[in-house]
This record gives sequence, structure tokens and C-alpha cells, in this order.
Amino acid sequence: MRRAIFFATWHARLAETVHIDPVHLLRALMWEENSRASTLFHLREHFPLHHTCPSKFAASKDVPEVTTFLEEDTKQVLRAALAEANILGDYWIDTEHLLLGILKEPASLAAQYLAKTGLTLKQARRIVLENRRSRPDYGPPTGWWKLGSRVDNLIYRLRLWGYRRADR
Repeated sequence: MRRAIFFATWHARLAETVHIDPVHLLRALMWEENSRASTLFHLREHFPLHHTCPSKFAASKDVPEVTTFLEEDTKQVLRAALAEANILGDYWIDTEHLLLGILKEPASLAAQYLAKTGLTLKQARRIVLENRRSRPDYGPPTGWWKLGSRVDNLIYRLRLWGYRRADR
């Protein structure tokens, strides 16, 4: 998930906006060809124009360095991804959980894009469960995961990565 948030930040910077929205998250899931979400749900085939990086910037050094903020609906998607990981009994949040989180927020533009492909939350959960054995082994849960609520752990990790609330 950390890489997906990194690439969502990159997409926001390419769009010259300081706010990371759910569409940036969806595009981030397609950034790497071997992303689990992209592989399981064939995102690159459904959105062929969105996995590439068309930009007015000639080189990455030309992309403006701005502090980005998570929009409220993006925070809701992250909370929903956490809830989906809990439902599935997973101690980590991977890209497929992020996609489930997007689908759990049907008002978001990213969820509407996914709905146009015919994908529903129920179908997506079934696909994730059917492909559970193909997940990478991240090892046993660490001690920090067992402490406190998972929401607190997610917020703590996002702060470690440098994300702050927009109203601060």
C-alpha cells in the first residue's frame, strides 16, 4: 500500500494539485504492471489510457515539489481498505484492499469508474478470497500490529510517510 500512496502522490503532483483524491489512488494501482490489484482485476485492460503517465513535464526533475494532502474521501477509502483487511482477517493492507476500499465509497469518481467496468464490491471480495493463496508471504504479524487499534496504526504509518491533515 505504501507504494500505491507514493504513486498517488506522484499523480497528484503531475496534475499540479496538492490534494490526493481516490482517482489518484486508482491510477496508482495501475502504475506497476505486477500490482496485485491490477493483476486480479485487469485494471490496465479496463483503463488503458490511465496506466501510462502522460504529462506536460519533460523529466521528473521538472515536476513541482509540493506538499500533498489526502482529501476526506481519500481518507474514507483508506479507512474502508483497513476495514476490508479486517473483514478478510489480514494484518496488512495491500493493493487489493485499497481497491475494495475504493468500491466501498460508491460516491467517489474512482468507484464510479470501476462500476462502469461491471465490478461490484461483492464480486471484488470474491476474487480477492479466491486468490488468497497467491498472495506474497509478508511473514507473521509484528508486535506493533497487535498494539492499539488498526486505525491508529494506519494513521501512525501515514504520518511516518509525511502525510498531514490539510487543516493543520
